[in-house]
Parts: sequence; structure tokens; C-alpha cells
Amino acid sequence: MDVATERRLGEQIAGLLAANTTMMADSEYRQPVSHYIDAEHLRRERGLLFRRQPLIVAASAELARPGDFRTVDIDGVSALIVRQADGALAAFHNVCRHRGCRVVDEEAGHKATFTCKFHSWVYGSDGSLRHIPQQEAFTGIDRASRALVPLPVAERHGLVWLGPIDGGAIDIEAFLGPMNAVLAEMKIAEGGVFRFEKYPEQLNWKLVVDTFLELYHVPHLHNKTVGRFIEGRGGIYDQLGRHGRFVAPRKSYDAVRHLPIEQRQLGDHIVGIHRVFPNAIVVWQRDHVEFWTAVPDGADPNRCIVRTWLISPEREVRPADREKWEKNWQILRGTVQVEDFPMARTIQQGFHSGAQDHVVFGRNEPGLHDFHASLAKAMGGGAG
Repeated sequence: MDVATERRLGEQIAGLLAANTTMMADSEYRQPVSHYIDAEHLRRERGLLFRRQPLIVAASAELARPGDFRTVDIDGVSALIVRQADGALAAFHNVCRHRGCRVVDEEAGHKATFTCKFHSWVYGSDGSLRHIPQQEAFTGIDRASRALVPLPVAERHGLVWLGPIDGGAIDIEAFLGPMNAVLAEMKIAEGGVFRFEKYPEQLNWKLVVDTFLELYHVPHLHNKTVGRFIEGRGGIYDQLGRHGRFVAPRKSYDAVRHLPIEQRQLGDHIVGIHRVFPNAIVVWQRDHVEFWTAVPDGADPNRCIVRTWLISPEREVRPADREKWEKNWQILRGTVQVEDFPMARTIQQGFHSGAQDHVVFGRNEPGLHDFHASLAKAMGGGAG
């Protein structure tokens, strides 16, 4: 974080804590309940957000060596992402060009070639068709025309983006805009994946992102977990193009806010929560990064797939440090999966009750305003 931004945020947070308040939007924001439960609305989201935008699908550290691969399913498309011999990444439809079977079932691993289980057609890591059993039965086809079908993929700041699935090149620099510099400062590319987890949830994908964008609930829902360390006030939200940054002060900041600004060491006393459009949250802690993605699980607006990564600052965690990172992982899971998501499931259920046709995001929740306004803009609608 540059000095000017650090000082601005430090002064803003100090002022808000002194006034026992948080950053306020100009007015409340009304979000239609139908956007969480309506199948037609989800159909439009899948087409406009999940098929026409680049999406974070992996950490670069998961694909460190040539032959390292990861598969990911997004909106009915199974993709295979592979590190190439020249160090670049390539992505392909995970679909055999013979009969359309899924070529790779594993979620991640390392292979020189990929063999379809149905008839053992073999593909190289570059997607080329290497071998057809009983080749004499297929004399009328050109192997070069039967390579795995490519998908757009890009790598920047230690993260891997897939898509747009519907085609077109990725211009990640343009897509990220001012978020480029923010992600670069996190040095994710230098770290390693300590833990990764994927799991289904019975809630709309947007509720996963909503979870991270306000402090209002922290002293109530999280009073025994992260509420012991994070303030429920003093939050600052900055719009960064189509993305956003939410800065949450730790309780330790109250003790240093009276010091001269240059002595406060802001990074030791905040958590940076970054919303990467359309469906990712990248959390910067003092000594590590966590990131989350949520995608719809088929056509059901009440279901999604969540993926979570914990990035340690070193590629390989030393044995002496494993206990520390295990504790961080348990705090992460104990907060979000044990407290936030069970609450979000009740929200999803409540949306179906007919009790209300919209929810209200308060003036103290500007991050939620910006998230939903960014989705509405991308889908051709207005803000709430």
C-alpha cells in the first residue's frame, strides 16, 4: 500500500473509531429477494457473469511445475488447466474428442499425458491428440483437428483466471484496472497453498460474497471467534473499478490511533478484504492471504459451490510452523463455515417465505451496495 493511501485510510479509520461509527453510504440500498431465489435471474447471471467474465479458479502455486494440472467445473463446463513445458498455462475443455467423455476426473495432480477412460484416447499436456487405439479404424480423421478444445486462461499476481467461457481473449490488466496494484502488493505469487477445500452449500452464491463485506454482524455473530480481534466499527470501503476494497480495523488499532500516523504501522492493525468481480473475495491478513470463490451449482439458485484457499507466505511451510498455519485454517473454517454459512442458509430459507420482497442494506454496509450495484450494471439493470 502506497504511503498516501496508508495515511488516508489510517486517518479515516482513526476518526471513525473515535466517533464510534463506521463509513456510511448516502442512503440505504434495497436489494430484491428475487435476485437470490429466482431461477430466471440465475439463468441471466450464469450467462452474463459466469460465461462472459474471467473467473479466479486457482492459485499459481498449485500449478508450479510443467505437467501440474487442475480441473474446475463452471456452469456446466469442465475445464482442464495445465502448466506447459515453457512455463505458460493452457486451458482446455475437459472433453474427449472421440465421444465427449470427461478426460480427467481428478481435481488436481501431475501428469505428462491424459487418457480418456472410455477408449484410452491419449492427450498431451498441450492438448494434442497423441494416441488412438486401433488407429486403423479412424483413417478418415486428422489428429491435429481432434486436439482438446482450448479455453482462455490468464495468470497474474499469483492467481489463475479462466474464461470468458463463451470465448474471447482475456485482458486481465484492463479487467482488474486499479485492483492490479492492490493484488500485486499481496505477493501471492511468492507463497504456497497450505490448504484448499471445495464444498457445496445450500445458499445462493451471492450470499457467500455478502458475508465478507460488512462489519455490522461481527460483534454479534462472531463474538467468540474473529470478533475478539476485529472491530465492529471503523470500516472503510473503496470502489476500485468494478472491484472493491473493504478495510476492517483490528482491535489493536484503537491503542495506536493516537500515535503520529507514520508510527502506526497500519498493516499490523487491519484486515484487507478485496472483492474481485464478479464472485471472489481475497482477504489480506498481516502474514498471509485467504481467498474464496462461489459459483452457482447448476440451475438451482439455492445451491452453490464454494472454494477456499489459505496461502502461506512461503512455498513450503516448515514443520515447526505447521501448527501455526493449522490454527489459522481452523479459525478461517470456524468463522465462515461454522458461523457465517449456517446463518446464510437460514437467510436463503427466509427468502422463500414471502415475508418480504426486498432486503435493506444499511448506510453502514457500503460494500454490499457496491457489490450488488456492480452486478446490476453488468447485467444491464440499475442499482437498488
